[in-house]
Amino acid sequence: MLIPNVAVLENSLTHFANVIDADEVLLFEKATFLVISHCQSKKNRDSHRFEKVSNIIKQFKLSCSKLGAKFQSMEVRNSAFAAFIDTFTSNTYVMVVMSDPTIPSEATLVNIRNARKSFEELENPNSNAVNHHQYH
Repeated sequence: MLIPNVAVLENSLTHFANVIDADEVLLFEKATFLVISHCQSKKNRDSHRFEKVSNIIKQFKLSCSKLGAKFQSMEVRNSAFAAFIDTFTSNTYVMVVMSDPTIPSEATLVNIRNARKSFEELENPNSNAVNHHQYH
């Protein structure tokens, strides 16, 4: 209800996730790190994961600010998955979860970077920018 174009946003997130072969994509509000929207292709058993991720990132951001550093992005990787959290639009962060270990980190980061413009346009529909989807 707080996000007027949430259906369009969810469709765009799903399209983005499908194109880059992500297991899950979450969109967080920048200040509060609350989940605005998400899509997933694989079921996750942890129904509290959004709250857990949000709290972990908020604590990490707080630790960064205490050190005088500004949080911008993070990558967490193990043998089962890679999770990328990055600045997305002027009001959001994105988290992309990939379970294919053969996809290089830089490929996912380039795709996140390329998707920013399209999602910024969804956030600011009155901008003069032309809508281009540039996922690899």
